[in-house]
Amino acid sequence: MKPTVKLAESPTPEGTTLALFEHDGEFFLQEDGIQIQSSFAHSAERALGDLAAHPFRPVRQPRILLGGLGLGFTLAAVRASLLQKRGIFVVAEPVADLPDWHRQHLSDLHPGQIDDPRVVVRHGSLTAALRAKDEGFHAILVDCEGGYAQRELGDRQGLPHRSVLSRLHDGLQEGGLLALRTASAPAFERRLRQAGFDVASEMVPAADKGKQKRRYFIWLARKGRYQSQPRSNTNSNR
Repeated sequence: MKPTVKLAESPTPEGTTLALFEHDGEFFLQEDGIQIQSSFAHSAERALGDLAAHPFRPVRQPRILLGGLGLGFTLAAVRASLLQKRGIFVVAEPVADLPDWHRQHLSDLHPGQIDDPRVVVRHGSLTAALRAKDEGFHAILVDCEGGYAQRELGDRQGLPHRSVLSRLHDGLQEGGLLALRTASAPAFERRLRQAGFDVASEMVPAADKGKQKRRYFIWLARKGRYQSQPRSNTNSNR
């Protein structure tokens, strides 16, 4: 049996411990012993990035804000969808050591990603990044299932409070998109609409391999009127 190896650990702003492990070529993040992300099951994280980025492929200089780096699959999907050299991908990451983990331990997952000149990693929370004097973003991505990085935003279910949604709404350009991954939470649509968004959603699998059948919502909340973008291999719920 191959061993599970702890590669690194660091405290989070919430006082918990974030740790990176490797087992048989797969990597996973644990927060206080609870697995929150893995390289084996990452389809939903990629779908979050893909769906959020898709409408902005024609934009000359897309500006995207991501809440948390995690294992990097959402950022990788955004980079693959938006190849513009003038794109700007801001990652608000509360754990200062995590970018170095990507360079030291995860470079084979996403070669060159953390040093892509379009990627700007800011040490701090998503709300702190929104307070920076940036122009509005085309898209803001929030992984509500990603653990430590989103805890400041959410209620007991991990869903952003109404006040936070209003702040996210203000941080978008007109026509911009707030994309969120959540577990089953149909009532969340009402909260998004009350914050001024036009809302669509997708159901996506947690993983494309293995026997897992868990699925997640990807909420696509537009500041302004939503125009659907076709995407294969997903079930649309509007």
